[in-house]
Amino acid sequence: MGRQFSFFLLPSDANALVGQLRCRFGSKFLVDYSPAYDLFEVVAPFLEGSAGTLEPVSLSNRFYLAPQATQLARKFYPKPNWWAIDSDSEGIEFSGCDFDGTTVLIGRLWYQRDFVKDMHLASKSSEFLKWAEAVFRYAKRFLSYEAKIDAYVGEAAMKFRQNGGLFTSTISPDGRIASA
Repeated sequence: MGRQFSFFLLPSDANALVGQLRCRFGSKFLVDYSPAYDLFEVVAPFLEGSAGTLEPVSLSNRFYLAPQATQLARKFYPKPNWWAIDSDSEGIEFSGCDFDGTTVLIGRLWYQRDFVKDMHLASKSSEFLKWAEAVFRYAKRFLSYEAKIDAYVGEAAMKFRQNGGLFTSTISPDGRIASA
C-alpha cells in the first residue's frame, strides 16, 4: 500500500520545494528515466534556460527523492530502451508539474510502504518510513492545502490561478482539459 498527496506547482514552486527537501532532509533528487544504468542526480526539476525561463531537466518530469545513503534499484525496459528507478526502492516519487504557460497539470509525492519479496509482503525499513513521513509533513506545511480541489498548491501556482491560469487533473490525447 502506498502513501501520496497531490499538488499543483509552477516550476518556481517545484524548485523551491525540492530545494527545501534536499537541504532539510539531506535528500538526493534523481531523474527517474535514463538511457544509462547510472543514476542521474539533479539539483532541481527545472533549470534556467537560455531565454531566462525555467525549463524541465527531464522530459518525463518524474523524479525520486531519497535519503543520501539509500541505494535505489533500477529496472530495464527494452521498449523504449531505458532504465527506470524501481518503485520497490526506498525513495519518494516526485512527479507532475507539467506547465505550458496557461495550464498546470496535477503532480504528486508518492511512495510504497511495503513491497513483494519472494512472494510475500515485506515492509520497507523503519528508518525510511520515518524519513518519508517527515518529508510528507514538511512538504504539506510548505504548500497550502485547497479543500475545493483536494490538493496542495504552491505560492506561485496560487497566484497563477487567481490571475486566470488553469489547474488540470488530466489532458486527453485530443487536447481536452479536465479542470480541477
